[in-house]
Amino acid sequence: MRRFRRPAVTVSKRRVILFRLFLAFCAVFAVFSVLDNRLRPVITTMAQYQCRVVSVLAMNEAVMEELNEVQDIEQALVEVDKAPDGTVSAIEINSVEVNRLKTRLTDAVANRLLSVPKQDVRIPLGTLLGWQIMAGRGPDIPLQVVPASFVQSTIVDTLETAGINQTQHRIFIRFTVEMSAILPGYSTSVTVENEVCIAQTLIVGKVPQFYASGS
Repeated sequence: MRRFRRPAVTVSKRRVILFRLFLAFCAVFAVFSVLDNRLRPVITTMAQYQCRVVSVLAMNEAVMEELNEVQDIEQALVEVDKAPDGTVSAIEINSVEVNRLKTRLTDAVANRLLSVPKQDVRIPLGTLLGWQIMAGRGPDIPLQVVPASFVQSTIVDTLETAGINQTQHRIFIRFTVEMSAILPGYSTSVTVENEVCIAQTLIVGKVPQFYASGS
């Protein structure tokens, strides 16, 4: 009685199918990698821009609300001593009050940034694909940016010429916000700086002595 062997074609076909599936997977992976490398810089730039806009707006709103609640800020922060002829002889900066105000404003900015909701960013398809001729055109591709931030602040005072024989003294609070945009699959960060003037004094004549009190 003759025995028939199963042809080895079935095994070969399976190998061919598996090999083709592997090639298809590699091709799809390569396409997505190319698209990701091309799209990520555009998405990152748009997300960073949105973070800058949101952080500056939040800082300005929080600071203005706090400053509107404080009465006679400049008188509390700076005391001007004048000579008998009416010229400014000395300017005394109240370090305690300046630092207290800095802490208050920094807390207000941090709390405002914590309350910032998710941001919807819409990027035109032409811009997303990087085609110069289609920049700003095509349907909008929606993305969600989840902002996360960290706030630091420093005191900066400046002396600037304000005219003939005039000098402008100003005290600023410089806010530095480290903001991260959390996107699907990755995140990007941006540093935003913003200065707010909390006191200014116009000095006519020679520049007087400056000294700090309450430090």
